[in-house]
Amino acid sequence: FYPGGVSETELLLAYGYVAFASKAGALAGNHFATIVEGDEQLRELGRRMLWDGAQEIVFRET
Repeated sequence: FYPGGVSETELLLAYGYVAFASKAGALAGNHFATIVEGDEQLRELGRRMLWDGAQEIVFRET
């Protein structure tokens, strides 16, 4: 049961072919950033998030 009007405080990081969904159904996303360097580390970041949970992440405007 989704009560509506509740905003999640998660950042969903898509890499590769993905589709996000929850118990309430499909989740829409909006592009807000592009990774311009370090993308070779995405696979390891994905593995760490899956097995170790939340990871610290830093965003810098260039």
